[in-house]
Amino acid sequence: MNQIRKRLTYANVMSSIAVFLVLGGATALAAVQLGKNSVGTKQLKKNAVTTAKIKKNAVTTAKIKSGAVTGDKVNLGTLGTVPSAQSAENANSVDGQSAHKLRTIIPEGQSATVAVVSGFTITGTCNADDADVTITPPSGPGSILLAGGVPVGAAADTTTRAWAGNNPGQTTPIQVDNLSAGGDASYGSSPVDLTTTDGAVVSGVIAYDYDAFENSEDCIVFGHLLAG
Repeated sequence: MNQIRKRLTYANVMSSIAVFLVLGGATALAAVQLGKNSVGTKQLKKNAVTTAKIKKNAVTTAKIKSGAVTGDKVNLGTLGTVPSAQSAENANSVDGQSAHKLRTIIPEGQSATVAVVSGFTITGTCNADDADVTITPPSGPGSILLAGGVPVGAAADTTTRAWAGNNPGQTTPIQVDNLSAGGDASYGSSPVDLTTTDGAVVSGVIAYDYDAFENSEDCIVFGHLLAG
């Protein structure tokens, strides 16, 4: 023990303390300077990564788990119109049937094709104070045409219907405005049901009027048809 005390000088003590400090500091430094890829999921404390710690634009689409963003997480006001929804807003089909809007203005003294729906041609003719509407079936298949006349003026409470049947190759038309109780109606509307032997079906309403708008001698044919 005396020999140890004789050798235990101030310099030895200070040297030993210095060694301990160096070794302790190196260990602490090694703990602070983490190696690449040394921190994994297990090393992260719960709730350690906060919003403020995430770099702007750091989370990309590829980093989002499929199905992670649900409807209640989306601000609907930031969304534009989905393409399929845009089509729905301007739907041209109903339950598998195509919808056709009819609206054609015809100058007095002229005729015009209003629409061709599943081969059936709707034609309008504008005469003086009289609008005529004719439906002509396609020439290939056989067809059946049914239309009702809703007259105006005399006997306005009476509705008539007309039928035309065609064998394949025949094209007997129906003049819709002639279906009123009083004969040739100047204006009115008609429910229409058409079909062909090859399966086409067309149904809807066609309306017609002369002097359609104020200070105008034009006629108008309008309505809606469903075809399937």
